Amino acid sequence: MKRIVNQNRMIRVLAASLWFAGVAVCPLQGEAALPTHPQSDSTIVGNSPIGSRHETVKIRVVRPQTGRGKQAGDTGERISRGQTSMKPAPGRKVQPGRSAGTTIRPSNTMGYTEAELRERMIRQHTQIRPDFRLVSGAFVGSGYRPGTMDVKIPKLFFPPDTMQDVSETFLENPDGTFGTRAPEDQLDGLSSYGAEAQQQLQGQGSRNAGEGSYPVHSSTASARAKYKTITVQVPVPAPSPFRPLAAGDFRWFTNSRGRYVVALPASMPYDPLQKLPAFGPMLLRNTSQKEFMAVTADDPSDTYYYKNQDTFPGYGKAVPVFTETRKNIQGDDVKIQYIRRYIGGEHCLIVDSAGQRAGKTYRTAIVFPESKQYEYLPKALYMIETLKGM
Repeated sequence: MKRIVNQNRMIRVLAASLWFAGVAVCPLQGEAALPTHPQSDSTIVGNSPIGSRHETVKIRVVRPQTGRGKQAGDTGERISRGQTSMKPAPGRKVQPGRSAGTTIRPSNTMGYTEAELRERMIRQHTQIRPDFRLVSGAFVGSGYRPGTMDVKIPKLFFPPDTMQDVSETFLENPDGTFGTRAPEDQLDGLSSYGAEAQQQLQGQGSRNAGEGSYPVHSSTASARAKYKTITVQVPVPAPSPFRPLAAGDFRWFTNSRGRYVVALPASMPYDPLQKLPAFGPMLLRNTSQKEFMAVTADDPSDTYYYKNQDTFPGYGKAVPVFTETRKNIQGDDVKIQYIRRYIGGEHCLIVDSAGQRAGKTYRTAIVFPESKQYEYLPKALYMIETLKGM
């Protein structure tokens, strides 16, 4: 009996030793040295040293996983072979719903969208708007010459543009676009129905419907060809409302005291100064207080007529609605102001000009109701351009 007890004690001591050895070798997962070959989980079975009865104790030793570099268990992530990290580069923004490594491929469209065509048509049919138009309505270019009857007028005084429909017909592609996109992807390379339709109907080239290119026979293209007419509205200059000038609209007058020659509008025949005893460098013509004109020459050496004083009245606090500087027929710069003013119960327009030549300042002022500007404005500007100092 004593021998059996001793054997039981030895077995218990041995089991306890094995249990403590297992805990000492692998107390925590991953602290032991990594083996060079895969290891499976092992179970050690022994008798428990605790208690008087025979108890079986099972100890599960977890072996660390093998692998090169950082393991998936270290970060809680499982990374498969060949997969790259999806973290965005510093400073790069990721759109919502799209991963950082995803690239957006441009759509391989055959032609132009309808929105692109509308934008191109508006740009193509909208004319450039210079600051001046002629009496005839044409826009003023660099070849304008002063003194012509077709005098230039600021576009401010023309009626606003009108909207006009412009239509073009384009060939519709299988992918819903129109025409053929130029290689350089420029809208100017687009040809409309005339040339583009002929190319498609003759079977020249191939179509790309988003699923590859395929040749199209001319008869097949004729049967399947679809066209669409696109209409846009573009601004068009309104017709000129100004009355054309004629030679009989003026009477040329030479003022020997002021030493200038001027074209006087025949529609202003009366001379309020004709009864004055001294006829000097100023002359006036009028029909009423709302339709009159004045011309003078301010000469610093004049000591007889105006004694070098300013003879033109001021316009108070009126602010010009437009100012410009243009050449006259003698090549001198003339500053022109367009002033709106309420005179005699009616809105009037004053065209005031001043130009220098040979030390003198030649000045003009033409006043007329705005309701008659389509008649008087061309006359006033023609008179300013043709005034010649002597």
